[in-house]
Amino acid sequence: MQSEIAKLAHLQEVEQEIVALTAQRATYPRRVAAREAALRETGRQLEENVKAIAHEVVTRRRLESDIDDLRQKAQRYRAQLEGVQSDGQMKALEHQIAFCRQEIDRLEEVEFASLVQTETLEEQQRKLHETLANLKLALANEEAEARQGMARDEKKQAELAQERSAMRADIEASLLAEYDRIASSRKTAVARVEGQRCSACQMMVRPQRWNEIRQGAAHFCESCGRFLHYDPAVDLTDAMHLPATTKKPVGLAKSTPHSHAAAAGFDHPPRED
Repeated sequence: MQSEIAKLAHLQEVEQEIVALTAQRATYPRRVAAREAALRETGRQLEENVKAIAHEVVTRRRLESDIDDLRQKAQRYRAQLEGVQSDGQMKALEHQIAFCRQEIDRLEEVEFASLVQTETLEEQQRKLHETLANLKLALANEEAEARQGMARDEKKQAELAQERSAMRADIEASLLAEYDRIASSRKTAVARVEGQRCSACQMMVRPQRWNEIRQGAAHFCESCGRFLHYDPAVDLTDAMHLPATTKKPVGLAKSTPHSHAAAAGFDHPPRED
């Protein structure tokens, strides 16, 4: 009966691989979409950067125009100083000239700050262009890998589907129905049993059942309800409990009844009737 359980275990492996391939195929569009989103975001940042540079250029032109106007006003005020006729008029003109100078200084500082900002924006623009080129290349590579991966996984999935159909046709109908029932509620229907323990829920198997399973009987796990599959090629329980070899003590001239008993594993020598 364990041979039938082994078929179920192999069927479970095939079905799990099909599920894994389905999940993997779903990742390809998401990875391409993530690359496209990064490309769009970088493009948006580049557009904002271009607009910011253009805004700084317009700002400096306006500042230059305002500075020219103030210089012309200051020049007219200086010309008017030559024809002043009172101290009050002189002080008023001098005040206007000083104001023009202060405003020119202020606007020139703003203009210088705009130049510095423009240099920063241009450096950012250069980096954004590099990032954009790298993202376009990465997107092209991602799309190529997605096409290759999708084709490879579809081919493998089709092969596994054929294998799955053949295996299900080769398994007893009642056993297959029980397998499907358990798998629908537990996701997996077969669990390997090693070292007298269910690998799915880690519960110990009773000694009597453990011996029966190793002799070929089919059993369910009393805890999780899965089929228990025993593979002697994987389970090393018996190899781990091999009896240790007994070495003969050095220097013992001859054996005695007590020594024979000790070698046989008895605590006391056998009784002589």
